[in-house]
Amino acid sequence: MLTWDELKREKQILDLIDWDITPAQAFESYQIKSTGSWRNRGLEDVYYFYLSVWQGRGRVVLVRRTFVHSEEIAEAPAPNGLVDAAMAEMDGRDYPRGQLPLNDELRQWLIAELCGG
Repeated sequence: MLTWDELKREKQILDLIDWDITPAQAFESYQIKSTGSWRNRGLEDVYYFYLSVWQGRGRVVLVRRTFVHSEEIAEAPAPNGLVDAAMAEMDGRDYPRGQLPLNDELRQWLIAELCGG
């Protein structure tokens, strides 16, 4: 896994981040067993952030998903206030395996940190 500083220097990865895809959309598109998955075999790898709430701990994770597997690339040192607010905003909603989509504030913080804007 890359450190945050290493990730900031990986322009090739940063250019490939999909800021709009949600964990549910990525799972549905890339899951081998999903309906119609045969159509997705030509999909490019996708990089995206999600808010992991596994075991009640909030972590902002960059993942690379391929048709075969997913891999955690880096963990963002997001401010606790932003993470807690995003977790509270999504409380009670059903998402796959504790993987929440980013809220606007968390997404904007990440973009500012990684892309300077």
